[in-house]
Amino acid sequence: MLDRLASASRRFQVHTLIELDMTVPKARLSEAEPHVSWTGFVLATLARAVALNPEVNARKAGNRILIFDRIDVGATVERQWEGRTVLDVVDIRDADRRSCAEISRMLHAAKYGPGQSHRQSGLTAQLVRLPGPLRRTALRVAATRPRIAATFGPAVAVTSIGMFSSAWGWAIPLAPLTVIATVGAIVDRPAVHEGRIVARPMLPLTLSFDHAVIDGAPAARFTETLRNLVETAAAFEDTTAPSER
Repeated sequence: MLDRLASASRRFQVHTLIELDMTVPKARLSEAEPHVSWTGFVLATLARAVALNPEVNARKAGNRILIFDRIDVGATVERQWEGRTVLDVVDIRDADRRSCAEISRMLHAAKYGPGQSHRQSGLTAQLVRLPGPLRRTALRVAATRPRIAATFGPAVAVTSIGMFSSAWGWAIPLAPLTVIATVGAIVDRPAVHEGRIVARPMLPLTLSFDHAVIDGAPAARFTETLRNLVETAAAFEDTTAPSER
């Protein structure tokens, strides 16, 4: 983790802070059967926004930009391990093809189940045995090789601070992520609706982009796509099972 943070310190990140009206999604979640969590809904919607804006599903490898043809999304969860609370990471493969309920089940299993194995193998297992300075240098060199950089996990991730605070926040840059969505808590806030100021359930969301990979215009298009998909609860309309797509 420290090596990934050290690598990310060289990233040039831009942040977009937005508030999303959750009136429609809140109603759909209350009726959802089986259960759908807020994080599961946001993650499923984020993946669908990425599918509509594939240029953000990318990673820089040296002087090249890798565009992934599969949409995987990483998520952070807190779980109990050996009597203490630890932060774990779960990778949701083909997230744009999964329902909100399925992703919610996967996140629940990651939080309360045995968790995913993060055992290192091959070249990575050899790298982690090196002294810190040599290891970080080797990782930087490896990250410039497209074939190796493509194995570094998802380029998109979600982290939630809503369980701890209703305020805004943004994630510390973490290599090799290109897009990070930091989700706050839903709180009733004053908003203009049909020409009147009324209380609406609003979700603060921060999107962080690696500016070396994503320019301002694609970032803005992706943000607006995500806003539209979230506020209309579009992910609930996609009921096609992965095996049928």
